[in-house]
Amino acid sequence: MQKLKQRILNWFRRNRKRNRPAPEDTSKDDKGDKKDTAEEDLKEIDVEIPLPPGEGEMPSYFHVGSAAKDCLITGYKLGAWQLQCTTKTNQDFYLSTFGEGYPTIDSVFGGVEALKESGNWSVSLGWLTTNEYVSEVGVRAKGLGSQWYALLKSMIGTKDEVTFKSKLKCGFERNPVKVEVVVPLYNEPLLLGYVVVAPFENWLLGYRASYNMDDKGFDKHALCLGYNNGTTEIGLKLENFQDLRGSIFQRIGERWAFAIKSNLYNSENVKQFAIGVQYDFQNGSLLKAKLRHDSRIGFVYQSKLGENVDIMYHAAFDGVDPIGGNHKIGVAWHFQC
Repeated sequence: MQKLKQRILNWFRRNRKRNRPAPEDTSKDDKGDKKDTAEEDLKEIDVEIPLPPGEGEMPSYFHVGSAAKDCLITGYKLGAWQLQCTTKTNQDFYLSTFGEGYPTIDSVFGGVEALKESGNWSVSLGWLTTNEYVSEVGVRAKGLGSQWYALLKSMIGTKDEVTFKSKLKCGFERNPVKVEVVVPLYNEPLLLGYVVVAPFENWLLGYRASYNMDDKGFDKHALCLGYNNGTTEIGLKLENFQDLRGSIFQRIGERWAFAIKSNLYNSENVKQFAIGVQYDFQNGSLLKAKLRHDSRIGFVYQSKLGENVDIMYHAAFDGVDPIGGNHKIGVAWHFQC
């Protein structure tokens, strides 16, 4: 159920990016710092934490640095409130609802998704508060030491006019190689893909590209190098041969861990970093703290109220001006039954 919970969060996160309101322009009256903070918050909330690889599966390109991202982003991306409810029947049928207030308590986005799994097949149908309907049909197959999978996603929008979009994600993996491609089928401009290779145990080397079919050119090239032995994680990513980012995640004993994420070099010479630490109470509760390059300080506390209820609280403030600076609080409740 925990893996399903993260899948649903990522499902809504992917679909809300296009509809999230832009940060309010507060550049006048020397409030530019608040605008910068809002833009940084948007960058963090758009980051998708990948699901852990299943048994026998290889990690993907997006798993490079994922432990550091989980430490430095999960929980800090909360808006004013977030609520998720998931119900599973005995026939592997899931019904989920999701809602959030971001960036304010009354800026509501949410939806409903029904998911049915049967063997190697899965079908889902969702409705979003932006008057959009999303369907996904997925299939998996294994054989001869390899795995194949495909996911057809279609979206119908009815807000201002009727629109239709469709794309196909398909992948293949056979240790030590994994390939994934997202093919635009209708009204989708981007052709996406990556390939990763595990040359040695605990190491991952990959390449990712994004090609814009409308502009007839590449939007992004990226190389990655990752190491993860379960205790120590190191990640490096080079984008467009101009921006180099790195991350480190390290566990200290069974309870403590820290993470660092920074852009090591970029063409605009803008330095950005985040440092975080977390403490595991070993009872389902976790306390985290983070310092960002813009002096933003945040805290996250997550816990469980019984087996099927997860809660998360978030508070953040400006470290330079704790009283007069920008403040943020958030709360999330996840119900599973």
